[in-house]
Amino acid sequence: MQFRLVPAFLVFLGSYFPLAIILGLQDIKQEFWEKELCHSWRNCVLPTSNHPYLSLSTIAVTLLCLALTIMVLRRLRYKYPLNVIESKPIPSELISYSFPYIVSFMGVDYGSAGKIAGLAVFLIWLFLISYRAGQIIMNPILLVMGWNLYEAKVSINHHERIIKLLSMESPTPGTYFCQEVQGSYISMGNRKE
Repeated sequence: MQFRLVPAFLVFLGSYFPLAIILGLQDIKQEFWEKELCHSWRNCVLPTSNHPYLSLSTIAVTLLCLALTIMVLRRLRYKYPLNVIESKPIPSELISYSFPYIVSFMGVDYGSAGKIAGLAVFLIWLFLISYRAGQIIMNPILLVMGWNLYEAKVSINHHERIIKLLSMESPTPGTYFCQEVQGSYISMGNRKE
């Protein structure tokens, strides 16, 4: 199964929900940070943002994309049996996802249209690289949610080969129901008994 461009972009955007939170926190007005910590709900004041529409819409869009990613992973039809012979964890390749977070601490703010445009072009460029490399489904949010990437020696239709397997559980030898997405296999860890 090959991700189409738009769903792949939505999965990619969902992986940047934490970046949207970081940029949203950086956009909160300075007066809020100078107030004392509230100890009672009655005395608490919600923070106000310098650019509320932009920061809140970015958070909302990336949160929606993250929710769609989770929904897609849960609703995938894991119907192909895959016999795992052996597997080992693959260290996560997070450098491409780390760059935008580093960039966010280097002066990106919602008040500068040029910096936001530059970040948008940078993210689009990273998306195109990830999409062409078939790495869209590999993102750090999935790691936080318990998904891990494995290199697995498997038997498919009595042919052995080495594959990348994204799984909720460590795949021990046995048969699992999987789905193939962009050259990688995904399993909820649902072992066939």
